[in-house]
Amino acid sequence: MARSLGVSLAEAYPQVAAMWLQERNGGLTPRKATPKMRVAVWWRCAAGHEWEENISTRTTMQKWKNGDVAACRECVGYKVSYTYPDCGHTAMVTPEAAAKKRGRCWKCARVWWQANEKRMKAELSAAAKAAAGRASELLDAVPVAADVPAPLVTEWRWWAAKHLQGAIAAEEVMGKGGERDRVLARVTAAATTLLPTKEQAGRAAAAEGVLRLVGQAHWAKGWLHQLTGRGPQPVPADYLENFSFLLEEVLANWAQEAAGAVADNQANGYPPPTTAEVTRSLTRAVISVTDDEVFAPLARYLRAYRELRVPVVPDGKGRYGRLDVVIWMPGTIPDIVVEIDSAPNPASAQKLAFARDAGALPMWVRFGSGSLEKIDGVSVLDLREVVRAVRDAKPS
Repeated sequence: MARSLGVSLAEAYPQVAAMWLQERNGGLTPRKATPKMRVAVWWRCAAGHEWEENISTRTTMQKWKNGDVAACRECVGYKVSYTYPDCGHTAMVTPEAAAKKRGRCWKCARVWWQANEKRMKAELSAAAKAAAGRASELLDAVPVAADVPAPLVTEWRWWAAKHLQGAIAAEEVMGKGGERDRVLARVTAAATTLLPTKEQAGRAAAAEGVLRLVGQAHWAKGWLHQLTGRGPQPVPADYLENFSFLLEEVLANWAQEAAGAVADNQANGYPPPTTAEVTRSLTRAVISVTDDEVFAPLARYLRAYRELRVPVVPDGKGRYGRLDVVIWMPGTIPDIVVEIDSAPNPASAQKLAFARDAGALPMWVRFGSGSLEKIDGVSVLDLREVVRAVRDAKPS
């Protein structure tokens, strides 16, 4: 049977055309319409079900039609008619969606949320905080293999607790029944399928640049240190000194180029860069150190990561810290770990000390206000004056 654009719907799909609801479709008829027209028209099946749908969609052989191109969603049970009680709109939805008995259709729910967003977020936040104890009790009952490393369990519990607290709050504030059970099933599955045993984690840490858990990346060599419990293995002082010198050269070039860009922006009426903008620019500059010829023999093997998780929870924190830049080096070559801060940060000091003990080259790039803290085995690059000069750059 022909299916060209010149063939009418009535000729190409007579069984579909037979369901055309003419009284609601104006002057358009099955003989004027073509099968691939993206025009929404009304249809009525033999059982009396009426709905609006594009002609092009109606003539598509979808899986739910079971070989009958003219099948009615409601007749085969693929969709049912549901009237939302709060807004009064009727739509064709899946039986599962209808069973949830939502009060508003998607469009009305969006309008309602926009009008009540600020109040609802405050209520949800308060309810989530109040649910911390209940979420913890639910997680206590989730089985976790005995040989899963404790830090991984800590990370999983933080992730799972946040989701459970939100689910409990959604049930209480927004009436989303069953949300807690759905989320509990999800985090339980994560505990059984995503939490590696000590052997699996150790194998991954020894062979890979990162170890992943629930969508997050972790510094693998740091994990190897965590799992083996080996003592501090600081790299030779000359390694750290040589890389510090190289990074200082790269950042000096960055400062010169950045000052020129800031001066040009000032001439065009733009304000000086914010702290966040300086941090992002410095991060790019730090990663660019791998373009230096000294890394050329390793270029195809090394990998640079941003915001990489490190298996240590800084004091006063409830989850792992993140390293601003990790340049993973193959084999026994020390990794390069860099933290970039605008002010004194005790958490950064703890993360860098951990990286030092795991055998990395730890660098602390500091700019902005505050004193510089000295850490044994960690190189601190003082960019306070350099960044101040960049921010104050004026057009010539």
